[in-house]
Amino acid sequence: MQTFDEISITPMTKDFAQTISKWTYDAPYSIYNHDESFANECMDGNHFAFTSADGLLGYFCFGPEARIPTIEEDAYDDNFLDIGLHMRPDLIGRKLGSKFLGLCLNYALENDRASQYRATIASFNARAINLCIRNGFSIEKEVTHSRSQKKFTIVKYLHPR
Repeated sequence: MQTFDEISITPMTKDFAQTISKWTYDAPYSIYNHDESFANECMDGNHFAFTSADGLLGYFCFGPEARIPTIEEDAYDDNFLDIGLHMRPDLIGRKLGSKFLGLCLNYALENDRASQYRATIASFNARAINLCIRNGFSIEKEVTHSRSQKKFTIVKYLHPR
């Protein structure tokens, strides 16, 4: 199995964004699929690509883009930096999640983004929730997406600076 030892982080490019907008995840993970508007939405300076000699591996983002609209009024406070993390569909289940998450958190810390992080994950996505818990996150609460009515779990992490 490839380990992708040489993973780089680079600001999102239009080409990477267009490639990501074509990625398709099987149900129930298809909620993570993007449409063509993603290519424009992620050119905000808060989206970054994971790359290696094998090309584009995934991406992450910071800020409100990593949140969902909720029916709960006080789902998010301003004390945490929201993060979103996505892997190329064919890499899911290959034990790369901790590496990607660690790179994302280290990048945020090294670039003075924050030391308190929050992620919002579809509640059915036990793999992603367990990944976060194994890496020091704790479950904060469950919320409801205001459009789909699906349940999402908010997890938080305090970096031990």
